[in-house]
Amino acid sequence: MITCGIDIGKGKHAVAIIDELGRQLVRTRFYDNTMAGAEKLMEELARHAEPAQVHVGMESTGNYWRAYYDFLSKKGCVVDVINPIVTSASSAGDIRGRKTDKRDAESIAEVVMRGKYVRRRDEGLQERKLRALTRQRGFIVEERSAAKLHLSSMVAEAFAEFESLFEDPYGPLALAVLSKYPTACHMARARKPSLAKIVRAHTRGRDADAEARRLVDAAKDSISLACEITDALARCIVSSIQTITALDERVKDIEKAIMDFDPPDLAAKLMAIKGSGKVMPMVVASEFGDISRFRTNPKNGSETGMHKRLLAFAGCEPRIRESGKWRGRKFISKRGSRQLRTALYLIANNIRQWDPYFKAVYDRKVEAGKHHNVAVFYVVAKLLEVLCALYKSGRS
Repeated sequence: MITCGIDIGKGKHAVAIIDELGRQLVRTRFYDNTMAGAEKLMEELARHAEPAQVHVGMESTGNYWRAYYDFLSKKGCVVDVINPIVTSASSAGDIRGRKTDKRDAESIAEVVMRGKYVRRRDEGLQERKLRALTRQRGFIVEERSAAKLHLSSMVAEAFAEFESLFEDPYGPLALAVLSKYPTACHMARARKPSLAKIVRAHTRGRDADAEARRLVDAAKDSISLACEITDALARCIVSSIQTITALDERVKDIEKAIMDFDPPDLAAKLMAIKGSGKVMPMVVASEFGDISRFRTNPKNGSETGMHKRLLAFAGCEPRIRESGKWRGRKFISKRGSRQLRTALYLIANNIRQWDPYFKAVYDRKVEAGKHHNVAVFYVVAKLLEVLCALYKSGRS
């Protein structure tokens, strides 16, 4: 069997080919990330072994590896995707400190030849589709958050007191009011019946006329009446609101597509916890995949500490730095999927408000002087511990 290490790039991949003794069969070279490039690589590999006797290793760099992975797998090669941290540790052993794409490809080939890594699991088509949708939702939500921050900065100049007038300054009611009256000058000149109509359309049981008077009176006393670029700000604010509204619709569309999937077992177990919602458990399930691969410790085969392996995979475990007498502060490692960490944080922050068991964990840490975010990540750790117990017992 021969071993092929591929250092993945956007346009070109560096490829190293070695034999069972670690000797290079050909000089390390680059192949284009195209069909022609992949065919050329396959021809080179075929000169040395049959496809079934070719063991290929590559790092999970973005999504650029997927095309070559699918191509080589269909050709009959044994293909593994390796955690970049593993290959980085191998290449760090170069005493000269060399760091090139070709050297990285050689390091990957050496790691695959030695077999000192955990093999990547095979993903199902449905799992890949669900992850694509959940990550797209995360991308759109980040765009919407950025748009709201930009809108907030403009409103602070156009109507400084606006945010204090609403429970949710960028909820449906506030955005509807801003669309019609984007600055303090516009609001101060507003007809109260027209403003009351907008309030009435977005609230239930509230005195719309009194609310309209409150908003107009606040605008008449606003410090922003002295703003000299009111017209420009008004145009920018309306444009930003249109962007936010469009992004809201895109989020709803993606969430509908996500909920069309049958919830994986992990998502179903999470949904059963009050306050976890419906969408975030799907995000967690799509990122973790089949958690059976975390059941045993790859080093010794032990089944203990499964929840710690899940915590480490999510990048939520504490990262400790210390040397001699020096003791550094502890932070979460933040390795792995940012979407997974965000979803776990949001779920934990919600369930600690609804579920007494998780609330007790949160309250205990806050009483001990922990920051809110730190206490929430303790809830994340407890949540994963509970999920592992449910998974092993088969209970809900």
